[in-house]
Formats: sequence, structure tokens, C-alpha cells
Amino acid sequence: MIMASIHVIIADKSQLVRTGLTGILYHTGLSLMIRDVTDPNKLISALKKDHKGLLIVSKSFLLNCNPEIIRHVRDSFNRYYIIIIKDVSFEDQNNLEALSVIEQDDSERIIYQKVEKCLQKLYNPVERDRPLEEISQREKEVLKLVAMGMTNKEIAERLYISLHTVITHRRNITAKLGIKTIAGLTVYALLNKLISSEDIK
Repeated sequence: MIMASIHVIIADKSQLVRTGLTGILYHTGLSLMIRDVTDPNKLISALKKDHKGLLIVSKSFLLNCNPEIIRHVRDSFNRYYIIIIKDVSFEDQNNLEALSVIEQDDSERIIYQKVEKCLQKLYNPVERDRPLEEISQREKEVLKLVAMGMTNKEIAERLYISLHTVITHRRNITAKLGIKTIAGLTVYALLNKLISSEDIK
């Protein structure tokens, strides 16, 4: 069963950080409901009990959260994956179990990969758990070239197949992986070592 949308909470006081992360999230091509939280006291209401989702929260934001808020976040572990933005250096006394950590010097591509990986764990779990082996060898070749930035025509010429065949392979790849965007396919190819970052145009 495909989820209609993923609830994403971005908890940070910086407008720049929230806007940047929102842009990266929308580039995944997944259906998302994004909510900004700038006030620690509003985080509890944002973590609605009937939703599952992703919480992206900065360490500086957590510094301003009282123990009750931290406890509520910890109680949400079974419903929300957490990504910590490491924007300040201090010993974390909250012991929050983060699925991933965004470092200050991470590039946009690295941030995208970390976010995409977390979202894929939430989105369409049946499709997500299919092994890569269900993609044929030819589909892997097409996926690799798509991720490398080639057009359908270029792929057809490289593999000596028709344009129609390329389009059919791409449709099958999307159906098997549940990933609709080129950016999402690129991240998938990177994570599954079909390509390296140096292969991308």
C-alpha cells in the first residue's frame, strides 16, 4: 500500500536552513507534507500521534527544548525517523537516536542522499524492500545511464536499442523501485553502487 504522503517536520529557528531543506525535500519527487517549527513549545503539537514521518531537527533547536519536549520526541521514535542537524558542538545530553546526522560541511548532494535514504524507508515499503536483483541486467544498464545524466536518445545509441525500448525499460524501473524522479533514481544508483559520484554529469 502506497502512502499518500509523508509528514516532514523541520525544526530550526533559521529561515535559511528551513528553506534550503524544503527545496532539497521537494527535489525527491515524493509526496510530502512539510511543516516548519521555529518554537520548541510547538513541536509537541507538530508530532501528531496519528502520523508517521520524518523529523529534521537542529542541535541548537534541541538546546532550547525543555525535558518534557525531549521526552515527547523520544516517545515518537516508533513513528518518526529523526535526522539531526549538527550545527553546534556540544555533548548531546538528550541521547536522541538519530537515523542520520547532517554535518555543517555536508554538500547539498550529501544532504540530499541522507534525506532521500530516510524518506525511502518511510515511503512505499513494499516497493522499497524489493531487492535490486528484480531489475534485469539491461534495466540496470539503463538505470546507470539515466543516473549519469544521459537522455533517452543517448541511452538508445549507447546500448544499440530503440528509443521505444529505452522508454519501456525506464517505465519498468520506475514501477519496480517506486521512484519517479531522475534525482531519486540517481540516489538509488549511488546507494546501490551502480555508479559513483564521479560518474554524474
